Amino acid sequence: MKLEDALDIICDEAKKQGAEQYDALAGESESLGLELFEGKVKNTEISNSRGIGIRLFKNGRPGYAFTERMTREAILQTVTDAISHTRLTDSVNIDLPEAKQLPSIDLNEYNTELEHIDLEKMKILGLEMEAIALKGDARVENVPYLGAGRSSGSGMIQNSKGVRYYSRHNSISAGIGVVSKEGEQKKMGVYSRGGRSFDIFDAKEMARLAVERSVELLGAKPLSSEELPIVFSNRCSSQIFGMFGSAFYAESVQKGQSRLVDKLNQSIAFEGLTIINDCHRPDLPGSRLFDSEGVLTLPFNVVENGVLHSYLYNLEAAKKEGREPTGNGSRGYSGHAGTAFSNFIVNKGSDSLEELLAKHPRCFLIVKLEGSSGCSSTSGEISIGAQGFLCEQGKIVSPVDRVTISGNFFDLIKKIEGFSDSYFDSFSSMKVPDFLVSSMYVSG
Repeated sequence: MKLEDALDIICDEAKKQGAEQYDALAGESESLGLELFEGKVKNTEISNSRGIGIRLFKNGRPGYAFTERMTREAILQTVTDAISHTRLTDSVNIDLPEAKQLPSIDLNEYNTELEHIDLEKMKILGLEMEAIALKGDARVENVPYLGAGRSSGSGMIQNSKGVRYYSRHNSISAGIGVVSKEGEQKKMGVYSRGGRSFDIFDAKEMARLAVERSVELLGAKPLSSEELPIVFSNRCSSQIFGMFGSAFYAESVQKGQSRLVDKLNQSIAFEGLTIINDCHRPDLPGSRLFDSEGVLTLPFNVVENGVLHSYLYNLEAAKKEGREPTGNGSRGYSGHAGTAFSNFIVNKGSDSLEELLAKHPRCFLIVKLEGSSGCSSTSGEISIGAQGFLCEQGKIVSPVDRVTISGNFFDLIKKIEGFSDSYFDSFSSMKVPDFLVSSMYVSG
């Protein structure tokens, strides 16, 4: 059954069963990939999924249900299940959006040429990377992580007010992880690329960078416990901001789960910090013309020159405050409505990484962060393992590992002293340049 036919069936049935409002999401996806080890294909994976879900309101109460059986009988039962669910929920004040004309913006979400990239081409790329990496340095022990894959998907949303939007996307990725050994110490170096063209992959360069990252931290030792200026490399800077992105969601603020309560139009950070919800940026995976609630998207500054200008609103959070939604509703066909950034972009600065490192006589350049279990998006507390380099007078002196950095995110963004002029080259919906923080506590 086609997605559009499934949507017509589920929406017609919701109306017949007395739903006051409803919106339905239908989607399908396909992925193809492989893993290699020691010159052979270790694993291949081909997967497909399809499904449809509905959110409806009866007597003001929401009901959710979904099915991955795309038959008429299963779809009709899904509506019945959603109606039953409304008897268990509390009333929600929400207005679904009216249909509007989508803007004529090419987000470059889909490249038909990718559909012709098969497992054999991915295998050739992987084997070439492996052969180059094994010859890249005498300390290379093996290549335990090596693979490539492509994925594609499409989705539709339809609601009781005439919304009927469609989107399609695809992408391809490849990565290599190299283990190097010196004495009893081993280090893993990983490099991956992703995007919407097979031409982005340079086996020689990808292998070189993975080897370089596997050997650069050999011989690393802990630092003594002290406060130090910290430079977060653009290889991990997005990870720091990403752990605390939910603090900017209106629903988190309304639930008291954010330190940004009552902070609108106030300075919350270094004046050079601007965070953009840049939903119309071509070639990034978070770009979209409409959100998963059918609200059209527009780019906007969440933080501008250190001042908090807006939270991110889905329909329910916006209704609670009498505001317009910002187009940040997030929901899959099998889930409930939430909030999410489209693309989280921190503006670049004017300094090079080398210039940031030279701003203090001594600093810690972090290139790896280890997990996030010691971090809280609600309180802002940070306690996380880190690896990198001790730098003096702007130059790398020695590699560092087995240390923990601690502090608070909401203090950290006030202590930023500058951003670099470059992003990491990952295919990611988060782009954060290298940045310098005046001090954090480092425990060895």
